Amino acid sequence: MLKSLAKPAGALVATAVLACAGGAFAQTVTAVSAAALGAGYTAQDAPLGAPTELRIDLKGRVAPRCDLVTPPVASGTLRFSRPGQGSAPFAIDCNAPFNLRVVSQHGGFASVDPTPGVKTLMPYEVAVDVGTDRGRRNLGWCRAAALTTSAAGGCVFAPNSPSRGWSSGEDAAINQTGALHLRWAGQAEGAPLLGAYTDTIVIELEVRA
Repeated sequence: MLKSLAKPAGALVATAVLACAGGAFAQTVTAVSAAALGAGYTAQDAPLGAPTELRIDLKGRVAPRCDLVTPPVASGTLRFSRPGQGSAPFAIDCNAPFNLRVVSQHGGFASVDPTPGVKTLMPYEVAVDVGTDRGRRNLGWCRAAALTTSAAGGCVFAPNSPSRGWSSGEDAAINQTGALHLRWAGQAEGAPLLGAYTDTIVIELEVRA
């Protein structure tokens, strides 16, 4: 019976020794690992991995533009019975070199209600000055008759000029202003002026290719 009891006891002893040895090994590894990771790190913290790099490539594009931000507006009624002049400011925003054209619908002030013996078209002149990023440019005076779409184009900013209007060269005009000027001789020899006269002027801006 002593032998019979000794075997179970030996087995129990062996099991206890292995358990103690395993526990001691686990404590040793945990203590070393925590010490190596530095103060404040516990065994429950996740291990630190290798650094990663996140690369983001950003690209953008600015489209060319040329806008008439504020068109010129004539103030009041123009009086044509005597020589006169008028001006109307405008604002443009062109981030690239551009062409500027001025188009006159009638090529002069046309009679609203043509009557025999009354002047049907009164000539006048147009001038333009415009700001660019390199300074203000005065484009000079042109006859309104040269600014129609059917005219041969004897003016620098006429729609049928060789460059299809005035070219800004290499200049842009970001948030710039300009002015449209008119002048007329009033009553001249020939048929008299009578009644209402009108014309429509259009400023065209185009990014130069």
